[in-house]
Parts: sequence; C-alpha cells; structure tokens
Amino acid sequence: MIDQHLHTYFSFDSDAQFEDYLRQTTTPLVTTDHLELANPDDAGRDDMPDYAAYVAKLDRLHQQYPNQLLRGVEVGYYAPRAADLAAYVAAHDYDLVLLSVHHDGHHDYLDDSFKQADLQALVHTYYDKMLTAVQAVDYADVLAHFDYGLRIHSVTPAQLIAWAKPQLTQIFAAAVAKGLAFELNTKSMYIWGNAALYDLAIPWYQAAGGTKFTIGSDAHVTTLYRDHFAEASAQLQAHGVTHIVEYRHHQPTPCAL
Repeated sequence: MIDQHLHTYFSFDSDAQFEDYLRQTTTPLVTTDHLELANPDDAGRDDMPDYAAYVAKLDRLHQQYPNQLLRGVEVGYYAPRAADLAAYVAAHDYDLVLLSVHHDGHHDYLDDSFKQADLQALVHTYYDKMLTAVQAVDYADVLAHFDYGLRIHSVTPAQLIAWAKPQLTQIFAAAVAKGLAFELNTKSMYIWGNAALYDLAIPWYQAAGGTKFTIGSDAHVTTLYRDHFAEASAQLQAHGVTHIVEYRHHQPTPCAL
C-alpha cells in the first residue's frame, strides 16, 4: 500500500530526504510537496516545488533504487490565486494531485491566532472555503485532510454533526461529482486526535456516492512514513471498505486493504 501524502525538502516546511523514505520500503513511492501561494506560514511567499530539480532528483534515484517513483503535489487552494495554481499544475506532469485548504490569506489554520476565534463560526467559514475549492478545481485527484482547519481545536463528533454536516454533505457531493477520493490523513487522526471525526465523515462521503479512499501519513519527517496505517485500514474496513485506490497518471487503481 502506497503512502499517498508525503513531504520532502521540496516543501517549505520539511527537510525530509527521499532516501530515508526509500530505505523503509520496496513499494512505489510518491511525494506530494506543497504548492502554497501567498503562504502566510512563509512570509507570504509563493512556495512552488522546483519541478525541474524534482524530476532530476527522481531520475537519479531511479538509478539507485528499484522502487517505482511517482510524482505528486499538494495544492493549497487559495481563491485569489486560483488561476496561478491551475496554471502551475497544468504545466507539469504529475501522477497524483492532492487538494487542501491550509490558509485564509492571512494565517495558516494551525496558527495560534485561530485559537481565539469563535469555533462554530470558524468551522462554517472553513468549510465554505473548502466547498469553493472543490467546486472550482478540476485538476485534483484527492481531497486531503478534510479536518485541517479543525486540527488545533477540540471539535467533538456532536459539534461536527450540529455545525457542519450540511456543509460537508455538500462538499462530499461536489467531491464525488469531481471524482475526488477521500483521504484518511493519519496525522490528523492519530497525532491531532481526530479519528472520531473521520469515523463520521467516511459514511457521509459514502452516502454521497463516494467509493474512492486513500491513506496518507502527511509525513514531514521520515519516521512518520506509513504511520498508523493498520489502524486507518481497520477503520475503513469497519465501514465496509475493502480497498483503497492508488494513483498513477491520475488514474486510480484498487489496492486491497
């Protein structure tokens, strides 16, 4: 099973080395480094993976390791830069594109400033932005960490139902219409403690007609590669899911759990 959410030194917030991932597996490896424009976590910079250097690195690794090396990117959607994001993705050849919502143009949603926000209002605002992202984007394969904007807060399952179920129902319907898989993000689930929220979201996505799932560690350090994959697989199986999908050239292939 491929870990379909990994970061390396091609991301602004990681120093992870490809070789340290490759030493842990003989399976295919895909990295999904950040495409984050007007990034408030990096002084408002446009953080774009150096695609030419990325491909050159993969070519060198191909000479040293037997693993299939796949190309991926994590797009942090930001509506004012939507055209620039789309242009970057269109200009480069990827196997896998993750769609995320990380910031509001002023702060990343993990920033301490959001701890002072009215939680219910924040949840509504965050999911409004996610719905906009899903409806606007035609180039993505996977909706990543649906709970990212909730990570630093203690949102309970009851609160998610009361505050966000109608919005998430819309989001998942739009995601299914766009062919997006739903990511089980094990960092969110087991480091940030949101596994119970995923237990709600999985059947909501299924009720919208969704059948495609991926699992990603969201590792920014190589020690978290495939972190808690057994538990995430078991959670999917508890909802009747028998396989995930793995992406090559944007085409999903079933992989048994």
